[in-house]
Amino acid sequence: GGVSEKLACREFCEENGLNYVVMERIQKMRIHLAKLAKTRLGNADGIAAKTGGIIHTMPPPNRFQEKLLMQAIASGLLDNVALLAPPGSITGDHPYSLRSAYLNSSSLVSEPLFMDKESAIYSRDSRRMPEWICYDTIVRKTAKDGSSITTLKNITPIEPAWLGPLAKGSRLLSVGGPRASPLPTYDPSNDAVMCSALTKFGAQGWEIPPVQVEMYEALQSTEAKQNSQFMIDDSFRWFARFLLEGKVLKELKDLPSMLNDEPAIITRKAPVSKVAILVSALSKAGVDSARALQKHWSENNSKFLFKLLKSWTKAEHTSEVKKLWMETVKKNIKQYKMAHQ
Repeated sequence: GGVSEKLACREFCEENGLNYVVMERIQKMRIHLAKLAKTRLGNADGIAAKTGGIIHTMPPPNRFQEKLLMQAIASGLLDNVALLAPPGSITGDHPYSLRSAYLNSSSLVSEPLFMDKESAIYSRDSRRMPEWICYDTIVRKTAKDGSSITTLKNITPIEPAWLGPLAKGSRLLSVGGPRASPLPTYDPSNDAVMCSALTKFGAQGWEIPPVQVEMYEALQSTEAKQNSQFMIDDSFRWFARFLLEGKVLKELKDLPSMLNDEPAIITRKAPVSKVAILVSALSKAGVDSARALQKHWSENNSKFLFKLLKSWTKAEHTSEVKKLWMETVKKNIKQYKMAHQ
């Protein structure tokens, strides 16, 4: 302890090419974060949350933990994201090879950016350089020929799929119309029909893996209105399918086996009369979520959709479906009224 411990730490840093002062700051920061974890995250698992201390013999993070740490860093540096420049996207003479140049996601920085050669992830072979990165600092230097060069410090490689969830709701993210693939899903936690949407990041409008958004909102975009693949009532169409598949209300989980057609025909957009009537009824009532359905049953019409169900039911299961549906409506009206007392 004391002086001998500091001396051992200093020797370790020198032997491993580490900055002792920086490592000392990191240690102080770890202790500070551990105390915060105990104060703010007392119910979480982990030594820091339970004791407010750190384990000095803690093993290095595994691959999963490394990704979580990189995502945490990226979340704080969303304004400092850069992309390895595609061939031909940068013109002019530069002291470094343009194959290793990066473009900034911000419109405030227009010059090509180069990775600091001291960086642990720098490679002479541009093919081994990470395509997407975030950085902490820009440093402008003067090359031997007198030209200016802009380098990046404290770089973290990132995956473009992280940017959508991390930048959600910020000005950095632009979300457009729905995409045909993957197919929409019903998300019980959001109580909404969700779809993948065209997603772009930064001032340069770089396309990144699509984020999941509520389908109704995505269909209001200009792209969706100009795309013949989608119809304005598609969120109601998919909700109708998920409702009959028993994915919206758990009480209806046994309904599909008693239907005379698979609910999947609803989204095939074939000219089927009973499909058109069902989707139209949901659209007119503005029902494309369990909440909206409960509200409509409770405040407007407890028999909503009941008559339409007859054309979907196998003759031998008519009484079973009627009983199941009435019990479901009754239970959901009760839940709605209890929640709005």
